[in-house]
Amino acid sequence: MAVNGVTCTHSLETWAAPSSSSSSSSSRRSGADWWSPAPVPPARGVPRAPAPPGAPAHRLGCWSSAWGGRAPGDPDSGSPVPARGELPLVWPRGRRRLWEGRGQSRGGEAEGRDEKLREDGAGVPSPPPGPAAGAAEPKRRGSAGSRAWAEGRRAEPRAGGSGVNGGSDEEKRPRGESAMKPYTPAFILLWSTVGIARAAKIVVVPPIMFESHLYIFKTLASALHDQGHQTVFLLSEGREIPPSNHYRFQRYPGIFNSSTSDDFLQSKMRSIFSGRLTALELFDILDHYSKNCDMIVGNQNLMRTLKQEKFDLLLVDPNEMCGFVIAHLLGVKYAVFSTGLWYPAEVGAPAPLSYVPEFNSLLTDHMNLFERIKNTVVYLISRFGVSFLVLPKYERIMQKYKVMPERSMYDLVHGSSLWMLCTDVALEFPRPTLPNVVYVGGILTKPASPLPEDLQTWVNGANENGFVLVSFGAGVKYLSEDIANKLADALGRLPQRVIWRFSGNKPRNLGNNTKLIEWLPQNDLLGHPNIKAFLSHGGLNSIFETMYHGVPVVGIPLFGDHYDTMTRVQAKGMGILLNWKTVTESELYEALVKVINDPSYRQRAQRLSEIHKDQPGHPVNRTVYWINYILRHNGAQHLRAAVYSISFYQYFLLDIAFVVLVGAALFYYVLARLTKFICKKSKHLWSNDEHSTVNGHYQNGIPNGKYRRNGHMKHEKKVK
Repeated sequence: MAVNGVTCTHSLETWAAPSSSSSSSSSRRSGADWWSPAPVPPARGVPRAPAPPGAPAHRLGCWSSAWGGRAPGDPDSGSPVPARGELPLVWPRGRRRLWEGRGQSRGGEAEGRDEKLREDGAGVPSPPPGPAAGAAEPKRRGSAGSRAWAEGRRAEPRAGGSGVNGGSDEEKRPRGESAMKPYTPAFILLWSTVGIARAAKIVVVPPIMFESHLYIFKTLASALHDQGHQTVFLLSEGREIPPSNHYRFQRYPGIFNSSTSDDFLQSKMRSIFSGRLTALELFDILDHYSKNCDMIVGNQNLMRTLKQEKFDLLLVDPNEMCGFVIAHLLGVKYAVFSTGLWYPAEVGAPAPLSYVPEFNSLLTDHMNLFERIKNTVVYLISRFGVSFLVLPKYERIMQKYKVMPERSMYDLVHGSSLWMLCTDVALEFPRPTLPNVVYVGGILTKPASPLPEDLQTWVNGANENGFVLVSFGAGVKYLSEDIANKLADALGRLPQRVIWRFSGNKPRNLGNNTKLIEWLPQNDLLGHPNIKAFLSHGGLNSIFETMYHGVPVVGIPLFGDHYDTMTRVQAKGMGILLNWKTVTESELYEALVKVINDPSYRQRAQRLSEIHKDQPGHPVNRTVYWINYILRHNGAQHLRAAVYSISFYQYFLLDIAFVVLVGAALFYYVLARLTKFICKKSKHLWSNDEHSTVNGHYQNGIPNGKYRRNGHMKHEKKVK
């Protein structure tokens, strides 16, 4: 049956306890679909209890026209086969709440609508047949739970109780009995009334380098595709990305292709290792970003093509600030999706410098006096750099091409509908935030898949000592000879086996326990039970995978957000941070031995893993939900705080301070004058009381109470 592009089936099935094989297969789903639709439980947050064998249960399946009208599991549909009782749609929390609260116990109004649809031939199915005449009535199960749903309360389900996969006896009685209310028509009507976010066209502007950022966007695009949305990546010509049915590309002539961007990035790494200031190299990277933006904005054919697409939303990575300019040119709503550990002050959230560390300060949320001074200095330098070095580059581009209407980059940054930040409550320090800021860190996390046969054999041979994984990410292909030799020497002294993702010349002092490999399945190795520690550069994707699997870390940050990420890892007790400029072989060896042998590091890593996982859905599903949310609510302006519409002096209460200062000055002036006047009067009265009268005159007739005037003396002295 199809209503408003949504196809549903309704059937009566028999519960069967899930077998171990089915459980195993579901846990090994890999790729972009492992986080796909999960079974809907009978009550929010409460696991579904299996029904007794033989208990009948309704099965409801619906799929959107985004699958081309095919049922999930059809070989041509491209969608995963749902498990028994599983809805092949990712349910936003709000919609599931409506389904649970209203779809399970409907009143006569909904029943009447069902009858009307049947009379009109709308194809609403009749209720499933009840028990045969004379058969024993099924045991009542879950009616209290249904009533609790109807009343908006959360109730503990009973085995086989009411719900999508269970059903109370009210749902199973034939229509002639008192409480028969089939829920499929109600669900369809509710779906039509509430509606879902229509299929949208979304354009993504990823950074021109750093392929790890693109991995996140590709995973997100696959999830959006499952919701029926179209995703378009704006990429330079020659950037090699495997094609996919989940997204498409809009190419343009840029300053980089895949090979030149990789060469450029590796040259920056060589410069950093040679001793050049990291900040200078990062500013050079930002300069190339702005040059590439100039080429995009100046490409009239490209802009014309993008406008003809009529996009509904643009996703901006703040590493690529040009996304704000493009969104302004296209006149489209936009949201920020940050692929780095970055909570910028430009978001507008309060950031007390007493306990909110500034980016690149390498501080925690517990600071002494000198650390707070350092945090303040770093904050001021950062604001100066953003305001006078970074944003003006893009404002000059808009002025060059006469982009209208004229808007400052600050206004464009503040105009974002939503800020989706790749951080997490398990990793980030607690801090004030805003309603339009959500944490979605851990997009790439997933359960481990089976290893390739050769690696599985190598890992299994690690005996009780286990193995250590070493990887510095896909973007760092070059390590200086000095650092590589230090790593090889320290790793060779470990009793554990070592597998090291490495490119380049083999270190001369490589240990017999170390295996070099140019590519490895990092997530699957991190999820192996024999792993003991992870030696990393502190890349955000790697740290989230490590935290997901509860593995302790030794981090050697190199540039960018690596330092801030490892600062948080160390502060949370999950690992140890080392400085690549000063670390010695002994220090590296001792750090590895400590995280391997000290159980507190693994215990803390596992605790953070529990916190990271104990959230409403996987980060991919939460991200898709919020994207749908801003699409449904036309930018979700109700989430935007007034901070974006007030001036600098209003935000910092400078006008209040001015009024207080003026009032205080006026009060002081009035008080001073009044005090002077009172003192003057009291002094005059006091003088009158002290002096006696002679011949009826005060002070010998001296006017104005003065003692000496025109040769006169005080009365007492004259009497003497």
